[in-house]
Order: sequence, then structure tokens, then C-alpha cells
Amino acid sequence: MKVMKRKQFNRRIHWTTVWLLSVLALTGAVFVTYAAYTEVSSVKRVVSTTSTQGELFSSNCMRPDISSRRLTSKEYTITVCNFDQERPTTFNPSEIKYRFYAQLQVKKGDEYVNLSSSDSQAGKAVNYFVSKTVDDVDGAITSPVKLGFSAENGYMISFAENESLRASKSSIDKYKVEIDEADLNNPDTEIFVHVWAEPSTPSNLKKIEARLYATQSVTDNASWTGEFLETDCATIDYDFYNYIISGSGAGEVDIFWNPDKLEINRYFFIQEVSGATIIGDIVSIPEGDTSYPSYPGWNKVTIEVDSTVRNRYELQLYKTRSGISYTGANAVMNDIHCEFRK
Repeated sequence: MKVMKRKQFNRRIHWTTVWLLSVLALTGAVFVTYAAYTEVSSVKRVVSTTSTQGELFSSNCMRPDISSRRLTSKEYTITVCNFDQERPTTFNPSEIKYRFYAQLQVKKGDEYVNLSSSDSQAGKAVNYFVSKTVDDVDGAITSPVKLGFSAENGYMISFAENESLRASKSSIDKYKVEIDEADLNNPDTEIFVHVWAEPSTPSNLKKIEARLYATQSVTDNASWTGEFLETDCATIDYDFYNYIISGSGAGEVDIFWNPDKLEINRYFFIQEVSGATIIGDIVSIPEGDTSYPSYPGWNKVTIEVDSTVRNRYELQLYKTRSGISYTGANAVMNDIHCEFRK
């Protein structure tokens, strides 16, 4: 959808109006769409012309097409959700029943094969565990049972056959994988943890899976940066903007913005919607603050980042002043900044 660019902003558009119900007549049918925030949404696409709901059985790491994920710490949390990771406000209308599995594997040539007691790496299996830590109904499990891998169970763990996710509301189960900490400093990956969730109902859902592994990082290239999706916003005045924070590594990102010029879509501060883990509160930096001398009068918020879990966040920014152009010397990029800290 082409978006009109305006040279003047004659009246203030409060950000909440962007999220009102929009009606679009298309090929004789009427689609009503509420443009809720998602990490891949653009504020310039407030009316959706697609009816797709995405994969309503999903995970932070498992996918229908298996992929590998390197771990940077000895513990890793896996989610199983009843919504698409890119559309976290649209839930599966049916109850989901599934079973969760974990299997230790080794790589031989180009093939991944299940670990057996005859493999030289089998002795390390005692340092690998899986537990269920959060249930969608009961919440955090206070004393999660750690299940271990052994030759007796074929180095495979399976959880209850009728693990379930509720219908028509946000529903998330969480499992924790613990690996041999020594592998984090091992230059060669020896053991992979193959995890998968296999749904039984509804019948249209796909199995999702991933391989987790640890190995020594060759280089430390941790870095997170922020940039506008609208690459021409220094010369063209938009009504609102998309600011992308992306990178690699784990740590914290401080986001600074000038509240006299900009405000951030409130959905970004709701973790269940944006996926961002907010640390503390929004802070207003007073004039003369020696801790942040570059941002007097600005606001600051800090988010936790870990690229092994998520490597991209999108903020939707709205103007707070009318009658001025946010270009040239007054360009919008002068009023927001982010800094990464390990």
C-alpha cells in the first residue's frame, strides 16, 4: 500500500488514533482489521489486505523447517505458543494438544544421528537436562523436575502426551534445556540437543523443531544498533516512523528519545506483544544529569537483549509536535538514540 508523504503536519495526530478500526472494501468484500503492534508491522500499513494468521503453533526457536541454534550460556528456555511469533495477538481458536521431545545427537559427516552408548561423546550426556518450567495454566513451576539423558532412555526425553495450550487466548508453555557448561569453551561441537513439539490436535498443525548446541565463539562481535526503516526521513516528512533495533550478542540496550518531539507506541512496552523485556521503568533524564549529559530532558528505557532468542525489535514512533517539519536540521533521527551495553 502506497503511503502519502506530507510536507506539512497541520494538526497533531494522537498515536492512539492509528489503532482505531479500519474498514477496507476490496473486490466486493469488506475486511475489518485492528492494526495491533507486532514486530514486523509498519505503522504505515494500518489496514491489512491479507487474511493469513501465520503459524498458530510456534516457538521462539523451533520451526517447521529445522535449523540449528548456537547457545551462549549453559541454560536456554524454549517456548511453545498458540500464536504466530510475528502476530502475537492472534491466538489459535482451538485447544492444542502436543507432546514435547528432546533427543541427543552427534554429527557424522553431513548427517545428524541419535547418540548411542557406543559413541565417544556418550559420557557427556549426564551433564544434559531438560525440564518444564512454565505451564500455560498454572504459570511458573516452583520445583521443576530435571529429566536427564541416559542409555536406558535411548538419550531421549519425552513429556506428557497431552501437553496442551488453551484456545482463543495467549497460551505459552516453557521448557529449559541445560547443557554441559564446558562445551561453551569447546572449539568443536560434540553434542546437539534435538528438540521438537509434535501436535496431535488440531490436525492441521505442523511439527516444529530445532537443534541446540554449544561451541566456543571464534570472535566477539556483539553489537546492537538502531536505524530508521524510512531511509529517506532526513529529507521527507512522514506522519510516523519505524525505528529498528537489531544486532547480535547478549546484554542491555538503552533507548533514549526526546519526548518533546516523539513518543513510542505503548504496545512496545507490553512484553507479550512486542517481545521486549523491559528492565525497570521509563526514566526522565533531568537537565544537568552528569550520567547522561547528551540527553537532557529526554526519556530513557532499557531492554534486555539476547540474539539467540531474538535479534530484532521494532519501535513505532509518533510525532508530538505539529506545524514543524521533522527534516533537515530538525531531522527525526536527532531525537532518538540507542546504546548497547554487555
